[in-house]
Amino acid sequence: MPTNTKATRDPLDPFGAVRDADEARLLRLMRARLNEQLRAVMDLLGDPPDWSNLDAAFWDGQAGGMLADLRPEMERMALAATIVQITPQSIPELWNETVIFREAADWARQYAGALVRGITDNTREGVGRAVQGFVETPGRTIGQLRDELEPLFDEARAQRIAVTETTRAYAEGTRLVQEELARAGIVMEQVWNTATDELVCSICAPNNGKRKSEGWTVDSVPAHPNCRCWITLEVAK
Repeated sequence: MPTNTKATRDPLDPFGAVRDADEARLLRLMRARLNEQLRAVMDLLGDPPDWSNLDAAFWDGQAGGMLADLRPEMERMALAATIVQITPQSIPELWNETVIFREAADWARQYAGALVRGITDNTREGVGRAVQGFVETPGRTIGQLRDELEPLFDEARAQRIAVTETTRAYAEGTRLVQEELARAGIVMEQVWNTATDELVCSICAPNNGKRKSEGWTVDSVPAHPNCRCWITLEVAK
């Protein structure tokens, strides 16, 4: 999948400045969480490493800590997307903020739980494979094992999660706005937007400026890990 990123999003992105700040905050949280996980994994494994030391309780605890970081951030970012789109032209009687806030909280609870389970399962499986390889390969050192585990906990993974999930939360907030307006009888369509720079991938580039009804190459944003695209709404034709 494409992995290109840049520090700042497109100036045409209505969420740009606030989304940059949210992404940076999520990156700090994920970096700290993954660094802490690596230390805990290496401490518990021991030398020589004993896989049985990393039991279900350990991984449940790691998932719980990550969920405590991610869930409120996902909810807050989804809500931020709805706030950006509330304009003076919005009719107050048709804009039920209470409903949107509740739905953003429900989405964050469900999605963040599934996200953390997936991240934790991938980490556990990766550590398990590395430990098995260590045991089956005489002469390897604990330092070599740590080096092999590094990509599961490094800056690149933290950034990939931060970029992708910030993009997802803002897209979800936009979808919530669309649904709330539809309940009020205002039919809007989602429009895909890319940064139109040299980093835009072959998956996303054909979607730029297209309404969903015109056919996208994939069903929704984010299209892939590290996707920087965003969704806006236009009155349906």
